[in-house]
Amino acid sequence: MAGEPFSPCSGTTIPANNTAGIFREAMKLPVKNEKLMVQVFFLVLSPFSLLVLLHYLLAGPLMQKVEDTYETSTLDPKDTRALIAIEIPFVISFIFVSLFGISITIYSSALIYRGKTSSLMELVSWIVSIWKKPVITLIHVLILIIGYIVVSLISIKLTGLIGSYICNWVLGLVVASIYLYLASVSILGFVISIVEDDCFGSEAIGKARRIIRGRKIQGSSIVLILTLLSIPIYVMFHVTTTDDDDELGPVARFAFMFIATVLFCISNLFNFMVFTVFQFECKRSHGESLSLETEKIGPGYVLVSTVTDP
Repeated sequence: MAGEPFSPCSGTTIPANNTAGIFREAMKLPVKNEKLMVQVFFLVLSPFSLLVLLHYLLAGPLMQKVEDTYETSTLDPKDTRALIAIEIPFVISFIFVSLFGISITIYSSALIYRGKTSSLMELVSWIVSIWKKPVITLIHVLILIIGYIVVSLISIKLTGLIGSYICNWVLGLVVASIYLYLASVSILGFVISIVEDDCFGSEAIGKARRIIRGRKIQGSSIVLILTLLSIPIYVMFHVTTTDDDDELGPVARFAFMFIATVLFCISNLFNFMVFTVFQFECKRSHGESLSLETEKIGPGYVLVSTVTDP
């Protein structure tokens, strides 16, 4: 390799203690390294767009048939099974494409925030080499989410037996607060599994719980703000990729799907840039080093931190 993959760009970072400061720092990241962020965006957008196009071409006609026959009560179970058989590979592909996009977004954001740079190919090689870490962390996050859902449903059922209006409101607030906290810890844990060496799964989630101490309300507020900003985009993406509008021609419909896909990718890109910055600020508040860990990207490639904070 003809030189180090990372090099200092802008020195140390300025602390962003409040929520507005974290959002402001996240919005600055694309400006600090426009070339890398544009490359990452198109690398993330391309497979998503391809999946949307393939889904439209392969599953679209069958979805329309199932919808039409369901409305006329002539639905053939074979069509339903065929649609499920087509959707399963798309769901699996969507998960893996999302994991790859999230991982490369987080690490490229971490590099830029720490004043470093890298080529796109080196980033891709590194992400491929550590793919098990985000997958294992995702499994632990899913277990955490399932546990939360089960406990929440049981609590709601028990409260419903009491029939108290006030109890229902209090429980709703508690469940929502726990969700926001768990979401912030889960996303932080996912970020940690990407940017830190040999820290993933339950260990990454445990570290996220530790470094978010003293910033729980801030983490929850960040999740709430990002959720409110993202919901309209996610709804539009879902509607344009699943709803078959007979009044639109194929070109117009795909144009709407492409626009929704672009907005969906931009939303995800920004969400994880924000949490990457938040992760570093949580570490800073606990007096931990902000240096990136050494990681293998492939034969002969080693990522080495060159900038550290005192």
